[in-house]
Amino acid sequence: MRKQSVVWTLGLFISAIALFSFTYRSHDKEGYKISFKIKGTSAADSIFLCRYYGDKRYYQDTAIAEAKGTFVFEGKEALPEGMYFVLLPGQKFFDILVSNQTFSMESDTSNFAKYMVVKNSPDNKSFYEYQQFYIRQKEKVDSINAKAKLDPALKDKTTEAIKQIDVQMIDFIKTFKQTHSKSLFTSILNASEEVQFPEIPKKENGQLDSTFMYRYYKAHFFDKVNFADDRLIRTPVLAPKIDRYFKDLVAQSPDSIIKELDALLAKVVNAKDTYEYLVRTMTYKYETSEIMGMDAVFVHMGKNYYEKGKCPWATKEVLDKIKERTDILDPLLLGKKAPNLYYTDTTGKYVQLHSVKAKYLILFFWDSNCGHCQKDVPKLFGLMPKLKPKGVAVYAANLEQKDDGWLKFVRDKKLSDPAWFNMRDSHNHTNYKITYDVYSTPVMYVLDENKKIIAKRITIEQLPEFLDSYEKIQLKH
Repeated sequence: MRKQSVVWTLGLFISAIALFSFTYRSHDKEGYKISFKIKGTSAADSIFLCRYYGDKRYYQDTAIAEAKGTFVFEGKEALPEGMYFVLLPGQKFFDILVSNQTFSMESDTSNFAKYMVVKNSPDNKSFYEYQQFYIRQKEKVDSINAKAKLDPALKDKTTEAIKQIDVQMIDFIKTFKQTHSKSLFTSILNASEEVQFPEIPKKENGQLDSTFMYRYYKAHFFDKVNFADDRLIRTPVLAPKIDRYFKDLVAQSPDSIIKELDALLAKVVNAKDTYEYLVRTMTYKYETSEIMGMDAVFVHMGKNYYEKGKCPWATKEVLDKIKERTDILDPLLLGKKAPNLYYTDTTGKYVQLHSVKAKYLILFFWDSNCGHCQKDVPKLFGLMPKLKPKGVAVYAANLEQKDDGWLKFVRDKKLSDPAWFNMRDSHNHTNYKITYDVYSTPVMYVLDENKKIIAKRITIEQLPEFLDSYEKIQLKH
């Protein structure tokens, strides 16, 4: 087993600060009163109490400093337990843990952690004792390194001395976790800990298993995360860890993401705030994703969580909107058979979408009054000499209410080709906004010979490359 090591950089879980207004439900009615005395703070300074929630930071409360740097945050409703930070002028800040609701802290702006004194908050007392021990150990390392620079002969002794300090720090962390096993900071430390790898096993042929590291890392990525601790979602560690898992370790396909997301939500279902955050965040993320096909994750969330009564926080209005959106997107997911269209050509003859024989059928919604369409339609038509040898036909579905502008554009641009179908819904058979989710133009869908959707909302520039890549994948199968 690889030994854990201490990284000697003092960064106490703070990333770039982005502060937004946000309201939330209070957990009880006890109220809170947190008093501070911070040397280096001036009278009349505005001080902010801010909180972590997921991957965001929010303003919570404001206080005005009095003489000698005293200020108080006070409210009638208790704060949700979690990690907060106090933001002072000059972007100076320090973290605090909120569990009990009445306590006091004193420190100095020159080094908040080093000089922190805590009263009536065991969690913050142990939190800062940890940081202060860390600071002392780091100071020892800095001192040893400074001496080694002056005398290179001390190199071996320096290495050994730092190893000993490293061991002391590891022992301290181990004892700290055991002594404060129920504290929020212990949950934070555990969630922040990286996976420790065993020796890489060899395959039967004697070679190392090249996939072992990835598989082991993925399988044990969340081992130290206490998903029952709902306070973790109000710290800066859990949401980024989850984001990294889905970004770096999960295959970027809807099926893989859905499988992993369901498994994760099953772990946090009893941690109500974490569960709500993940459902809300993932639903929005994949509804608005720019990666083609990820709307399948949104549809899954809508059908299996919102519509099945697993989101008690959602209002009827929200549920209705999600169901409406899910119902529109579900028939349009990649791999589904495209809804049929009953449009007429320039002569008034019906040509159903499903009746067009082609290896690939481009369904292109457009409007002659649309500036982008005026450029893209001729551009797409200009690709026909390259597309037709691949078996491509185009069903150019015009969305105008009258024939005049459409027919004039078709004539002026000479859009005439046996594989190009100029079509319009002259008898209003289809609500294209719902049937094909067309809320602006142009919109492109790519269908295979069975009229299944294989691509959507790609640009004309992306079309040739997509078809080449798709054909290569099909040949492999």
